Amino acid sequence: MRKYFVTGLYLIIIGGLLVGAGLVMGADKTVLWDHGFKISRQIDKTETVQKFDKVKVDGNAYSVNIETGNSYKVHVVGDLLRSSEFYVSDETLHITSNKSGKYSDIVSGYKNPSITITVPANVTLKELNLNMNQLGMDVNGAKIDNLVISSGSNGSLNFVDSQIKNAKNIELDSSYLEFQQSDIENFEMSESSNSQIEFIESNIKNSKLNARDIDLSMTKGILDNLTVESRSGNTEISQSTLRGKNSFKMRSGSFSAKGTNVDGVDLSVINGSITYYGESQGKSYQHDADSENLLKVDSTNGSIEVGGN
Repeated sequence: MRKYFVTGLYLIIIGGLLVGAGLVMGADKTVLWDHGFKISRQIDKTETVQKFDKVKVDGNAYSVNIETGNSYKVHVVGDLLRSSEFYVSDETLHITSNKSGKYSDIVSGYKNPSITITVPANVTLKELNLNMNQLGMDVNGAKIDNLVISSGSNGSLNFVDSQIKNAKNIELDSSYLEFQQSDIENFEMSESSNSQIEFIESNIKNSKLNARDIDLSMTKGILDNLTVESRSGNTEISQSTLRGKNSFKMRSGSFSAKGTNVDGVDLSVINGSITYYGESQGKSYQHDADSENLLKVDSTNGSIEVGGN
């Protein structure tokens, strides 16, 4: 018993010394616990890396961003022991999981680790492969041939001034996906639950979204041959142009399209209501339903509102 008491006392004394040392060292140092005391430090470094045309981000990488520049490089800010690792293999830049959950703070100068990837402005990434689990990512100015989101939940992904040619079998779970001033084609979402997709001054073409529960919004954009099928959720389209056949089918929820430019509409609901430019239309309404540019909405339980500002 005495042996364990003495050992514990030694550990308390050592821990106290480390705590004191951490305080003396200032806010840029962190005293951590992981089967023993460890001292980490804050880093802010940029490393040039070899050429790559694919990026793969593991789950729990947390804050990872992509921007364009004039070289291939990676900028890391945050706690050294908790930061993700990165390396290039077979022309793929790998970002590993963040190690924040491994440690407990004793004395904290902790800053959430963040990684910024720079790609030359004239380079098109062949693939961006993401695990959305706890991921926060901004992609600015990138050109991407293939976007892959394989799994993960509680993530946030924002594209700004970017171009995406293909995105197949996308899965979202309790996540947020946003496109600003961006173009995306051949976007196929195979499953989504409790997620939100927002298009702001962006264009989506030849795409199909299947969702269990999704909120979808489009502002000042172009929808060109988009098909959406959902069990529940809300869709809001405003100040946008619809080209080709755009079809929305939902079991429950609301659909609203205001300030839109479209030639024809074909609207129907089983249990719910239809409002067209402020007037109730009963259970169905068609106007120029044979038009080349058509908005078609079918709802089982919900409301459909088209027209107005």
